[in-house]
Amino acid sequence: MIRKDAGTLGDMARNAQFEDLFATPVFSHVLRNVETLNTELRELILERERTTPSMAKSNQGGWQSAPDFFRWSEPPVAAIESFIGHAISIATLRVTAQPELQFGVELYGWAAVNRKGHYNTTHVHPMATWSGVYYVDPGNASEDTPSAVLEFAHPVTASVMTFFPNVLPSARVVKPRAGMLILFPSYLQHSVRMYHGESPRICVPFNAHMAMVGKGHGPTPAS
Repeated sequence: MIRKDAGTLGDMARNAQFEDLFATPVFSHVLRNVETLNTELRELILERERTTPSMAKSNQGGWQSAPDFFRWSEPPVAAIESFIGHAISIATLRVTAQPELQFGVELYGWAAVNRKGHYNTTHVHPMATWSGVYYVDPGNASEDTPSAVLEFAHPVTASVMTFFPNVLPSARVVKPRAGMLILFPSYLQHSVRMYHGESPRICVPFNAHMAMVGKGHGPTPAS
């Protein structure tokens, strides 16, 4: 019989390595002093909604523009593009931890408006590196209900059945706020729960395709 040595077991408890492999990075930040910017974006997007037919992708109801948002000529669009570019630079540096790497960035996005009863089914954004969303107006759903929250699914689907089910979470929800900017890997499955508010819920989802172009000083401006 092998005897258990208390010192050996104590050493294991204190010094054994524990590593979270393949963590999923999610960047979020709420921009300050953007009330005027959001008002201008809200008016701009709602005017486009009135005059332009909707695209249909993951959205069940609601309105979605073509993926040409960053080619709109109005100044508020350029301001948001700049904020997103900075977020991509910060998030990429934190993930890679190599400031000398230089990436080319191809950024495209679209405006989205959801009203009562609208939602987005679970999906991913193929052919991109980072995906994200900027919230212009989260709407006016009750604080007591998880209405129109952004929901990220666990990237390892089998884990919900086998690895501490009902103990560890199988999803993560994010409640939108005006001025919130979120980035996540494009492979991460996500959805938007049904909206129950009365005023429009307005956001700008986007994708950033990145390719390493050499060593320099981080990501180059989005094209």
